[in-house]
Parts: sequence; C-alpha cells; structure tokens
Amino acid sequence: MVGIVVVTHSAVLGQGLRELAEQMTQGRVPLAVAGGIDDPDHPIGTDPVRVMTAIEEVQQGDGVLVLMDLGSALMSAETALDLLPPEVASQVRLSAAPLVEGLMAAAVLASTGADLGAVAEEAQSALAAKRELLGAAAPAAPAMPSAHPEGARDSTVPSSAMPAGEELTLVVPNRLGLHARPAARIVTALGPFAADVQLVRGDRVVSARSVNRIATLAVRGGETVTFRAVGGDAALALRAIEALAAAHFGDAPEAPSKGEAPSPAEAPKDGDMAEAAVSADVQGGGVLRGAAASPGLTVGNAVWYRPAFDAPDVAPLADDPATEVTRLDAALGAARTELVELERRTVAAAGRKEAEIFAMHRLLLDDVTIAGAARQRIMDRREAAESAWYEVISDAAATFRQLPEGYMREREADMVDVGARVLRLLTGVAAVGPRLGGPSVLLATDLGPSDMATLDPSLVIGIVTVQGGATSHAAILARSLGIPAVAGLGPALQGVGEGDIVALDGGTGDVWVNPAPGVRAAVEARRDAWLAGREAALAGAAAPAVTADGRAVHILANIGSSADAGAALKNGAEGVGLFRTEFLFLDRTSPPGEEEQLTAYVTAAAAMQGRPVVVRTLDIGGDKPVSYLEGFATGEDNPFLGLRGIRFCLERKPLFMTQLRALLRAAAVHPLKVMFPMVAHPGELAAAKALLDEARATLDAEGMPHGQLDVGIMIEVPAAVALADQLARDAAFFSIGTNDLAQYVMAADRGNASVAALSDALHPAVLRMVRDTVRAGHAAGIPVAICGELGGNPEAIPLLVGLELDELSMNGPAIPRAKEVVRGCDTGTCAVLADRAMALPDAAAVRRLLQGGS
Repeated sequence: MVGIVVVTHSAVLGQGLRELAEQMTQGRVPLAVAGGIDDPDHPIGTDPVRVMTAIEEVQQGDGVLVLMDLGSALMSAETALDLLPPEVASQVRLSAAPLVEGLMAAAVLASTGADLGAVAEEAQSALAAKRELLGAAAPAAPAMPSAHPEGARDSTVPSSAMPAGEELTLVVPNRLGLHARPAARIVTALGPFAADVQLVRGDRVVSARSVNRIATLAVRGGETVTFRAVGGDAALALRAIEALAAAHFGDAPEAPSKGEAPSPAEAPKDGDMAEAAVSADVQGGGVLRGAAASPGLTVGNAVWYRPAFDAPDVAPLADDPATEVTRLDAALGAARTELVELERRTVAAAGRKEAEIFAMHRLLLDDVTIAGAARQRIMDRREAAESAWYEVISDAAATFRQLPEGYMREREADMVDVGARVLRLLTGVAAVGPRLGGPSVLLATDLGPSDMATLDPSLVIGIVTVQGGATSHAAILARSLGIPAVAGLGPALQGVGEGDIVALDGGTGDVWVNPAPGVRAAVEARRDAWLAGREAALAGAAAPAVTADGRAVHILANIGSSADAGAALKNGAEGVGLFRTEFLFLDRTSPPGEEEQLTAYVTAAAAMQGRPVVVRTLDIGGDKPVSYLEGFATGEDNPFLGLRGIRFCLERKPLFMTQLRALLRAAAVHPLKVMFPMVAHPGELAAAKALLDEARATLDAEGMPHGQLDVGIMIEVPAAVALADQLARDAAFFSIGTNDLAQYVMAADRGNASVAALSDALHPAVLRMVRDTVRAGHAAGIPVAICGELGGNPEAIPLLVGLELDELSMNGPAIPRAKEVVRGCDTGTCAVLADRAMALPDAAAVRRLLQGGS
C-alpha cells in the first residue's frame, strides 16, 4: 500500500491532519507526520531528518507520497530525499497538492490499494470540483461578512453551472427545519465520506459539511432542498443523508407535546393571555409579555447576569503569526474538552437530546467558516489570536442576528457562547457566573447553553431574557431543569433594576415587576399549587414500578460519575445499573490512581443511600480511545472488533488490578457489584475473576480492608448469547448492552452513517437475542437487566416487560416516565406483543407495531 507523509511547520496541525485522515480511512493507510522542530521555545519549523524518518516509517514497497504546507517544508522534503538511499528516494513523490484536501483525497484512494501514480494524481486534482464551482459562481451572498477560506463561502450558482455528480432532492420533514442540531447531524453523517457535498436552497449553495453555513440557510420545515455530491463515494454520502432525513434529521416527528412550551409563532395571542392572567387587576397593572419558554410560576428578587464578550484588551498585531495560530488551536482543543464534560453532565441532568447542544458547539469549533477564518486572519493580517477570533465570531453572530426567521436569530447566542469560551481560554480570564446570595430570578440579555449548564436550580428559581424564544437552547435546558422561564421580553426588561421583585408565569409568558400585593399573593398561590403537583410527580417516581398484574420491574440509572448519582436518586432511581467508569479515564494525561478511583466509587455508592450500585470495569476501545495509553488502538483496522472492553483489561493487567483493588476496597464501605464488559466466552470471565481473586489476595497481604463483590457480565456479543447458559454458571447477573449488541448482531458499525440505520436494537434479530439471554439467565436463577438506550425508550418498555427483563437501567431523566409505562403494563398482554414483534421482518415494522400500527 502507498504510504503518505505530511510535512508541516506545526506538530499540532500535523496531528489534526492525521486524525482527519485516519477517520476517513479507519487507520488503514500508513501515515506519518513530520511536524515542528525540537525547540520548546520556538517549535514552529521543519526538520529534514524528521522527514527522512517519517518516509522510512511508512515505506512498504509501494511508494510514498509527501505533502507539504509551505516555505521550508519543501526544502526539508527535498533534503530528506538526498539523505535517503537512492533505491528508497526513487519511490518517493513530492506533491504540490493542497495540504488538507490533497491529504484527504490521497488517503482515501490509497486505502483502496491504488498505485503511487494514481494516488498522486488524485491528490493533485483534489480542488478540481471546488475550482469549477467557484469559477462559475455568481458574486457571493453577503451572509458572512468575515473572511473565509477558499470554498467556504456561500454562492448563488445556477443548476447548469454546478459540477456533475449525484443529487438528492427532498422535503425537509421536521417541524423546525434544518436548525443547528440537524445541521450538526448532517455534518456528522458526512464525516466518513470523501465526497464534496453541497446543500442547495433556491439560488443559494453552501457546503453541507459546515454547521454554520447550513444553519444560515434558515431552511424551514416543509421546504424542498437539494443535496449535490461530487466524488467517488457521492452516492453513499447521499444515501446517508437520505436515511437521516427519513429519521426527521433526528428531531421528533410528532407535534409538540402537551407539556412543551409553544414557539413564538404559536404563542398565545394577547386576548388569550388576558384570559390566562391571574386577575383583571393584573392586566391593568404593568404586565410585560414575552414568549412562554418554560412552564411554572415564581416570585423573587431580580439578579442581572451579563456575561462578557467584549473586544479583548491585547495588542492587535502579532509578532509571530504561526505562534498565534498554535495558541488558537490549543484554545480550541481546551474548549472541546470543556464541552465534552458539559455534554456528559447534561446527559445525566437533562437527557441525551438536550446534551446534543454541546456536540453541536464542538462542531462549530471545527467549522471551516469559523476556526478557518480566524486562522486566515491571523496569517493574512498578522492579528493576535484573541483579536482574530473575536472579529470572526462577532461577524458570524451578526449574520444570525440579521436573519428574518426568529428561530435562526436565536442561534446568535450559541455563536457568542462558543466565542466567549475560546476567548476566555485565550486571555486566561476566568469565567464569572451569576453571583447569587439566595433564590433569585435571573435576568439576562440572553443565555447560552454553557451558562445554563452551570446554573444551580436551587438558587435560580426563574429566568427572564431580553432576547431568545421558546425554541432557544436556553429555553430547552430551562424546561429540562424545571426552571420557569420567559424569553424575548425586549428592551422593556432593561428597565428592571437589581433587587426588584419579579413575578413570572413561564406557561403564559407574563412577567410582573414589583407587583401589587394582591397580584403577588395570587402568583404565589398558583406557584404553591404548581410545586405541589411537581412534588407529587416526583413522589410517584420514587414509588416502585409494578405492572398492573403485580410484577415488579426494577428501574435503575446509568451514570458516568459520582456527581450523577444524586440526580439519578431525585428522579426515582432504585439503584445504579451501570456506572460507566471510563469517564474517570478520559480527557486526562494519565490514568486515575487507586485512591482517586476509591473515592469516586464510595461517593457514588453513598449518594445512592444503600441502593444497589453496579460498576462496570473500564470499557474503552472502539469509539472510546485513550491517548495516554501508549500503543492502544493504534492502527486497528476495525477497532470495534479489536482490543476493547475486557480484552483490553486482560492485556493491561496493572491498570486492571488498580481498578479491581479500588472496587474491592470500596465494597468494604458500601455494597457494590462489578460487571465486566465485552465478555465473549467463559474463558474471559474466568480470567477476569482470577485477577479479581489476585487483587483480593494482595489486599489481604497488605492488611487492607475490602468487601465482597457480586460479579456479573455485559451481554454485548452474539457469542455471549450463544454461550449464555455456560456463562450463567459463573455470573451473578447479566446486563444486556443493546447498543453494542445491535451493531454486532447486524454487522453494522453504529458510528458509520451509511449503515447506522441497520444498528437498531428494535430489530427482531436483536430482540430474539434478548429473549434467549433472559431465558438462559432465568434458567440459572440469575436476574437479567438491560442497560442500553433501549431500556429508557418508553415505546419499547412494554416489549421489554413482555420479554421478562427483571431490571431496566437508563439515563436519570427517563426514569419517571419509564415507571409510569411499567405501571400501565399487563405482563400477559406484553408477552403477546413481544411474540408479535419477534415475528416481524425488520425494526421499522416493530416500531410501527409499538406505535399502534399493524
């Protein structure tokens, strides 16, 4: 296979290019990076010896293609050829192709086994489609006033001028159109493909690989758009988009639920709100009206929160632009790490759908029209990183602010949120949240998702904003956190002073400032009634889930840290069915030690107040690599079929022993159960239990207190289902991971957009695996749980009751609804439903059955 070498002045840039290429090719292509020089104070540069070493590293007899960025990179590459033996140098080709596009094109073609000449030609022609498109384009639309890298601009291109390729025309099915999160899903779906994909709405054409550009098209639900793709895998790329559209681009297909706040377009008219007001006296006494953003009533003292996104106080010009680009990239990387943690915390507190906001923000960080434009300003105008970033974000935010559609205008807050995060990291100025001395009504011009994720619902009892609406991300998170909110009050809110008494009704959008005593008493009385109803709902969540015919189904929580345990308990969790310990190991430079792990396990168990806690041992690999573990998951052609789960732990005995010792010690303080992931056969279970015994022996020898651990396994591999009767002899319980089981049963990588639809846990083949696992477990007298996402799906719960699952474990926010569904089930009726589902041909048919169809 042809090898590829990237020569770049920046080691950070080189690593990023490597990650891009390996994502496109799953690491199949020999690829080496010669980036930067060994000078800590001045790391930017190129080194001929590094280039020579990189060429030797990837040379496999089929030749090496070398791509370079600029300046001395070419001289270093030429010098490296002089240093190599002639027989090696003769098989090396230096390419004038553009670095990023050329690398992507070359890597994809090289992965097919093409020869050096073909790979070099493919790299050289990488910009052909882009040049053709831009050469025929009409003047760019003024949608983004900041500078952009080539190919990132909007254009108004007649159909006849578009390059030939594949085409997909569809009607956008989701109610809110291609807003930010569907845009993020489109970009993610296209990730595995090399094709150049454009999105067309009327006369405007934008890159379908840019969250920002898609969002600025402001495509509404019901509109017709066209995706056009050019490239070898264009048809596959469009097939992935077609599958995504069939799933409503990830949005719920139904109309807003009864409890969902209306969008501004659906908000009550003035006359309707007059009827819903507390009294006629209130209507005559200074009521302000905004958008009903999150239901509930509250009264409290106003506190203003004004997060800063001001022009940075730094020298505008940069002495060394390359260093400034490196600083910007480092800040972008740190921002991604912060967003990963925010996403994890939001999944635990509010649910996976709400957490998608932060995944979208990560894509904004990587958007060529944002980060690329900032880098270009730094290099072209020699601006400091802070100044360039501030100007690009300000221009982008202004673009959203000027859009006619209210929903798209609300995306300005997301842009500012992302911009402020990176600017804070660049300047080193610590984030300052709202300072609350007690329960308060928070007033703000607008709130971004990051602001919302850090709020304490016990202190923030209400939210009122000048801008935004019921569909803003702040409103979505306010509803998930149960905080009453009114948005879009306009300039009138600016007249409210710090400490004024504010009453609000988040269900009608009404706000009263310093209300008369009678008005305040009426609002407080309605608030008391609302809180009583909410407490009753939580009390119901705390009660056991028992079917109508008297069968108990235990409902537990999936958590990622000890901090998540308390929130799970509030949602009514009867214990923890899955503690994902891998979160302790991610986003750091070294593994957690025994004491750190011990503290995390004890804290989580203590928070559950004696309820059962199942801890899954380290489950990394596949889509969860750990960079600091040298050699781990490097070059695996099929990482989901490689060294992951228990396989990895058995290979890394010292790392595994540290975790087992911490778990045994934690069990001496609070009862725990341990669960091994990815077990495929009895030999792996026996090996893991032997190491657990060895860890116990070392603690005995040291006189360290420890407790007993019930040992169970995850059922994720078809082989484990086939051998479930044997595994049940040595396991105290089974827990089915439906996410992985589905992808292995269907031979469909759930991270590959072109086949992800096949990886569906509702497929009858997967359901039959669940049935067989339950039967084997019950025959051996052990309980069987589900801890995959299927367990928290309200539609699927009757099916799982019919399959006789003993426990369902899910994200905390899904627990109250799951218990309600279980209480409405009859075991016999559900068993008939399960039999019918397993007789159907595919997941779509099962879904129709669960939705009441035939």
